[in-house]
Amino acid sequence: MNPAKPLAEFAGTFVLALTIGMAGLDPGSAGRLAPLVIAVVLTIMIVAFARVSGAHFNPVVTLALTLRGDCRWRVAGPYMIAQIIAATAGGFLVIVIKDAMSGAQLVVTPIELVIVPTMLFETFFTFALVFVTFLITPIGGYPKHRLLHLTIGLTVLIGAYVAGPVSGAAFNPAVTFGLGVMGILNVTDAWIHFAGQLAGGMLGVAVAAFTINPNLRIVDSGSGC
Repeated sequence: MNPAKPLAEFAGTFVLALTIGMAGLDPGSAGRLAPLVIAVVLTIMIVAFARVSGAHFNPVVTLALTLRGDCRWRVAGPYMIAQIIAATAGGFLVIVIKDAMSGAQLVVTPIELVIVPTMLFETFFTFALVFVTFLITPIGGYPKHRLLHLTIGLTVLIGAYVAGPVSGAAFNPAVTFGLGVMGILNVTDAWIHFAGQLAGGMLGVAVAAFTINPNLRIVDSGSGC
């Protein structure tokens, strides 16, 4: 496996987690523009790294593409590990920077999650991310036009504004790790995110198999990342 691939996943996920914390937490937050900032940065990272690693930056997206046959399992494992470590490291760096900016230890009030609404939002928008990814990405390849990457950023943008106040709008297990490190999410509530994200990802695989490509066979072809 080309080591540039997991490194690209690390870099993109790290920048994503760092942006979420820097734009979302005071001091120096982007306020109501935070979702827009995050979506723009995510789109830039996807454009930058799509032809290196596929620019997943999300363990559920990696899992879904592996089930579709775009990745080999021996590649998917390092991808997921890199994504989780990157988001965790990004979260820690946010705390260090925000502490320095405020001159005191950062105090963050965690989101109070309600199980059913949180799980529903995480499921739906993770499904949307996976489905859109399948929609714009041919099997074993990359989008033919880079403007298509905007659809991922727009999906995240809409999800952040709609689901943010309810679930924290992670739609990504790696981001959930980062939110936990930053104190935005209680670690004991992380399972709610994980359950919804996994359900949404698998729903995306199933729906795509019957709509985008009805003849799709779930195989380990390794034709993409």
